[in-house]
Amino acid sequence: MQDKLFFGIDVAKEWLDIACHGRPGGGRIANSPAAIAAWLGALDPAAVGLVAFEPTGGYERLLRKALCESGIRFVRVHPNEVTAFRRRRGRKAKTDAIDAALLAEFAALELAQRGLAPLVEGDPALRALTVRRRQLADALHAERCRAALADNAIVENTLQQVIAALRGVLDAVEEAIARHIAAHPKLAATAVLLRSFKCVGPVTVHTLLAELPELGQLDGKEIAALVGLAPQTRKSGKQQARALTGHGRPGVRRVLFNAARSAIQWNPAMRQFYRRLVDLNHRPGKLALTAVMRKMLVIANAIVRSGQPWHGASTRP
Repeated sequence: MQDKLFFGIDVAKEWLDIACHGRPGGGRIANSPAAIAAWLGALDPAAVGLVAFEPTGGYERLLRKALCESGIRFVRVHPNEVTAFRRRRGRKAKTDAIDAALLAEFAALELAQRGLAPLVEGDPALRALTVRRRQLADALHAERCRAALADNAIVENTLQQVIAALRGVLDAVEEAIARHIAAHPKLAATAVLLRSFKCVGPVTVHTLLAELPELGQLDGKEIAALVGLAPQTRKSGKQQARALTGHGRPGVRRVLFNAARSAIQWNPAMRQFYRRLVDLNHRPGKLALTAVMRKMLVIANAIVRSGQPWHGASTRP
């Protein structure tokens, strides 16, 4: 891929700073559909090796959508990786243009050597609905906690009004999610398969469908690492620290945590697995629960990949 173009893009609310590794072709354009389309229209997709950018809380959506439509290969880079690369290269100066150049260099020198799998985009409408449902659920929980502690009648009345409004909007979003899944045969079929796994409920299902479109396309170790449930070994010389999990897809880990808590109570296979870790292997409860989350994710991945329901399914949770 030495003859390919590698671009780094620093994304801001109003503009994009673009850099091309080792070649001219950078500059600043507006973060708008027209400007992005004009820039991509001047490129030959076959000549582009990779475009790298960092997630910026949603400001990268227009760029991401345009890259998907153009067929140009791209990757969203975790900020921690860019920070580590910056330190290795000894770069201390920081501007939008420098950050774009650093991303281009990172794409050319490191990402291109990894043999990255194609980015699976999934369903953006379902993802947006799922994220909104989570936001509403968090707001509803916060208001209920405040209402439980309120000792003023007027304050409590206002809280109950907000709770009722949030509950109504949350119900509407959940209905929209159900309709969206039902309207798409592939999503609906996958949802039925996942629901065959005892203690995997509708919230877990639509979160997996929306936020983990790679489900069923990777092996067990890869999907666990992607979500952030694969332990990362930390060993240096004679010292060995505790392996940690993290990064990945926090929204997916969150629903798997709740599903695992239910599964160790009501799913015989998961309960037996959890008790073996705790009682026989003397693992701490939280560590064992994380292992259950990882096992449930791997099983869900196998269910989707094989197209077969869970073999241990019997009654609904």
